[in-house]
Amino acid sequence: MRTSTLVIAVAVIGAWLSAGVALAQPASTGDAVDPVDTAPGDGIRATLGAGAGVAPDYEGSDYYQAVPLWNLNVSNLYHPKTYVQVFGPLLRSNFIPDDHWRLGVAGQFIKKRNNVHNDAVDALKSVDASAMLGLVGGYDFLADPRRDLVLEVEARQDVANDNGFLATIRGAYRARLTESLGMVAYVGSTWADDDYMTSYFGIDAADAAASGLDQFNADEGFKDVSFGGAVNYRFLEHWSVAFLGTYARLLNDAKDSPIVDDVGDANQFFGGALINYQF
Repeated sequence: MRTSTLVIAVAVIGAWLSAGVALAQPASTGDAVDPVDTAPGDGIRATLGAGAGVAPDYEGSDYYQAVPLWNLNVSNLYHPKTYVQVFGPLLRSNFIPDDHWRLGVAGQFIKKRNNVHNDAVDALKSVDASAMLGLVGGYDFLADPRRDLVLEVEARQDVANDNGFLATIRGAYRARLTESLGMVAYVGSTWADDDYMTSYFGIDAADAAASGLDQFNADEGFKDVSFGGAVNYRFLEHWSVAFLGTYARLLNDAKDSPIVDDVGDANQFFGGALINYQF
């Protein structure tokens, strides 16, 4: 077996983990496992991983909590670049058997916003859990078994509770540096529609009266810019450890919402580690 698949962080906002436990809004905070060292003929590979991280308890919060992390990846399905992966609350995939082009299903789970640490935000109406589902497509400029330089766009709509639409543009560089060491770095930005911004950053008259926060109308627009990276070290034939982190800066109405500006923080951080087993 070669080096285990690389782990890239997420999200803000990304987020981004099961039955009520999730990263708080991981839109740009976390990302997929993407194999860069698989060769034709190696056969299907599977990776299982588990670990823990620290994330805001809701998008825009200044209070951090421990969250579980997991990684489920099946790669080299019928081409070295094809895979399906669940990393925490994120679903990523590529089904195009091509060295350059990528296209697959994307998903993101955002837990229900209630029982948060901040009393004013906790007094707002709860925001039901979102199941964001859509597509991710991109182009790899290198098409190298050991390196990727990918520009991708991901679009996803809440299919559970009409909490809106997100579109993310992201550039990522992944490389296998040695037989045991891999890395990934990315930069991205996420656009949100009116429904999403109203759900997560808007405050109507009833919420203002209940919370003491000012009434606020949150409009569509780019809600964040994020930077992240990860390193993955194989210490045994089948075992590796990954360390990942992300910084996201909320923008525009997301930053100006009283949920963030008065009682939260526009600077959002995520960090975590996990152990992977590949077979």
